[in-house]
Amino acid sequence: MARSDLYSKTVVWVKVTLPLIALALLSSLFLLSGAPDPDAALPYAEVDIEQITREQRVTSPRFAGVVGEDQEIIILAEAMTAESGQIDRIHAQAIDGRVDLGIEEVMTVQATLGDFDMAGQFASLRDGVAVQSSRGYQMESDTMLMALDEVRLRAPTPVHITGPGLDLTADAMEMEEVDGAPILRFTGSVRMLYDPES
Repeated sequence: MARSDLYSKTVVWVKVTLPLIALALLSSLFLLSGAPDPDAALPYAEVDIEQITREQRVTSPRFAGVVGEDQEIIILAEAMTAESGQIDRIHAQAIDGRVDLGIEEVMTVQATLGDFDMAGQFASLRDGVAVQSSRGYQMESDTMLMALDEVRLRAPTPVHITGPGLDLTADAMEMEEVDGAPILRFTGSVRMLYDPES
């Protein structure tokens, strides 16, 4: 009997003291935490609200289609905005594109800025345009016009092409597909260094 009496007293004591200890710990968290520091608050994004409401803008868009003889074209961008009043004229930033030229031939295109004319089915890329083929050739130019309905490129500004055994510069370049194969034409001052052993 004395044993069950000790057990009952212990249970009553634990029921009273444990909630009091928990209450003391919680209140000490709030009392000792101090005042909040407004400088340590989470930073907010600095955006121009007026600009967002003024223009129609899409972030991280993806455009896909088929050109020429069932060759896939994919264009990604950081952001795209439509020209006011003309929804078929689109301005893009940080462009990254891919065109399948054949079973094993792929061409990638990167540019800082670009204008897309969806009615005319062409894109005007500018500011650091870089084109790279899966065969290891790379072309750089300031401006490039690219068709969206067929495999056709035109660089009206000077181009520099490097690749396995090749270093070529020209004032302008055109590429189009003839009988399923891409054909390149260089105009102006064309200079080529070719090392067949590379």
